[in-house]
Amino acid sequence: MGQVTRALVVAVCVFHVAAFVVEAFLWMQPGIHEFALDRISDPSPLALHDRALVLRALFVNQGFYNLFLSGAGFAGLLLAKRGHVQAAYALILYMCLSAVGAGLVLSLTTRAYAGAFLQAAPAALALARMLPLARSAA
Repeated sequence: MGQVTRALVVAVCVFHVAAFVVEAFLWMQPGIHEFALDRISDPSPLALHDRALVLRALFVNQGFYNLFLSGAGFAGLLLAKRGHVQAAYALILYMCLSAVGAGLVLSLTTRAYAGAFLQAAPAALALARMLPLARSAA
């Protein structure tokens, strides 16, 4: 795996760790939940703070999903460094496919287009670079 591919994988991992921090720890900060909730179509008459309270547990849960997803990528990078190429590529491809899928869903279900792009684009580029390597390692 080349340096560019590795950097893309690290970028995907870091994005998901950052999402974990925002969703699991910073969600109730007004600037955070207002920014996110403004991009979700919601007919609820509740004020943004009240909507954030209602959604808090879901966002904490989502944050942990992001953390675990990044863990697959970091574990894959570690396994690659130790020479366990097939297992490494499986974990990295899983993380990248999940990130691309989640980015697509985010772009189709909300107006969080920038977030969807930041989630999906590096992962898609990493996938494009990794697939030929994974096929040759199999």
